[in-house]
Amino acid sequence: MHEHTWKWSAVGMFLMGMGVLIPTPARACVAPNCMVGGRFPLPEDGGVVPANVPGMVTVPPLLESVDPSTVRLLLPDGTQVPATVTPGAHQTQVLVPDAPLVPGTTYRIEAKGVCQFQPTQTESVTFTAGPALPLPTTTGTLTADTPSQGIFNVYGASSCGDRQVEGNSTTLRFTPSPELVPFLPWVHWTVEVDGEPWSYAKHSGLTSTGEESLEPRRYEYNRQLLFLYTFCDYVSCADSYHRPPIDSLPPGRHRATLKATLEHANITLPPVSVDFELSCAARVANAEISQMRGCADGGSEFDGGIENENPLPEPVDTKKGCTQAGGGLTVLGLLSTLSLLSGRNSRRAK
Repeated sequence: MHEHTWKWSAVGMFLMGMGVLIPTPARACVAPNCMVGGRFPLPEDGGVVPANVPGMVTVPPLLESVDPSTVRLLLPDGTQVPATVTPGAHQTQVLVPDAPLVPGTTYRIEAKGVCQFQPTQTESVTFTAGPALPLPTTTGTLTADTPSQGIFNVYGASSCGDRQVEGNSTTLRFTPSPELVPFLPWVHWTVEVDGEPWSYAKHSGLTSTGEESLEPRRYEYNRQLLFLYTFCDYVSCADSYHRPPIDSLPPGRHRATLKATLEHANITLPPVSVDFELSCAARVANAEISQMRGCADGGSEFDGGIENENPLPEPVDTKKGCTQAGGGLTVLGLLSTLSLLSGRNSRRAK
């Protein structure tokens, strides 16, 4: 009995030590309900809201919704401003005042999110109305940086940006037109590449300088709006071995198109486009380094080299390491061996 106890205790300690070699499931990109509360897009730094804003947007808590009956516009004394609430893009609720706002007046907009597993409180924010402005008819200008080769984080997957790959990438540079800037908080965005959807950004997704705000997408399965890339190689040995799919643009010439939509405005803003080219040719120069630093599982750790097109599982080599498959098989083999020993000892006892 004591002999069996000693053996299984040793196994437990061994398995704990081997834990780092056993593959773990991917961390899901899901935040707890209402971890990110509802918000009301407004101009940066307390700027005024145009009196003729087409609609005030209420963005729901993450993965949740907004109770439209709780969306209200109030004066400082609590008087409710007559308005209509209708659904908007990305599960938002949009409050449309029956009459233009009064310049110089302070307002409070409030709403309550609907959360399945916890109670919610009414959220609100105050703002000041400014003069009416002409609705925008132009969007701005779009350019693309010179592509570069390197390691970058991948969004749009369950890793939530924690996963890295090596590839060729470019960043789009957007400059909003002056007439669009006052209405930016209520604009939502999409980027298409060669006519196919690439990514989107919700209301207030771009700042007045055209930069992307990453906070609204932190917990979402969604690529960065202005970052375009082609996958060239895996970074880690585990990724190289398991070959997880990387959804990216193919090498070659492409056209990116940025589209802006002003919520509840009966206007069509012209899209802006730019051509760019991505390539993985730079990897060839470091092919020898790739072979010198290969992983035990047949893939390659990031080195700028060419990946193994058809890697096959190999027996674990303790000198190389970095393989999870070998660790998993070793654990299974150990358990099988101990099971046989236990059976033999039981038969001897009889």
